[in-house]
Amino acid sequence: MILTMASNIFSIIASGIAIYLFFWKRNVIRSVFDMLVNYTYQLSLSEIKEKLERLNDYNAKDTQGCEIIVNILNEIIGQIRGNITLKTHLNEIMIRMEDLVSDKRKLTEPRKRMLVSELRERIRTLNVQNIDNLVGEKNE
Repeated sequence: MILTMASNIFSIIASGIAIYLFFWKRNVIRSVFDMLVNYTYQLSLSEIKEKLERLNDYNAKDTQGCEIIVNILNEIIGQIRGNITLKTHLNEIMIRMEDLVSDKRKLTEPRKRMLVSELRERIRTLNVQNIDNLVGEKNE
């Protein structure tokens, strides 16, 4: 009897804490949830940055380097297409990458460097926007 009564009191206290957290700390809970949801987005941005660094190791003038560059650009294009948010923000640059990949004669070292620099900068901007959204600042 005492054990049952103690169990019921503990359940009531635990329920009260849960209700308190749900109603009065919902912004904190939502922030934690948003951080978990945005983890995959940040992971995708990090992977693209790694691929951009790999692009710097190869020269478009070299035939073998050109093939590797095309393969890496195709990986980046596929990753952008697979992520709705990235596709929305990077659609213009993705179209230009597709153009370079489809005609290797257009792929020169200066164009590759321009593309890498622009994509790197856009990813930085997306990172900042994502952090602002997580923190709650809306820069529109």
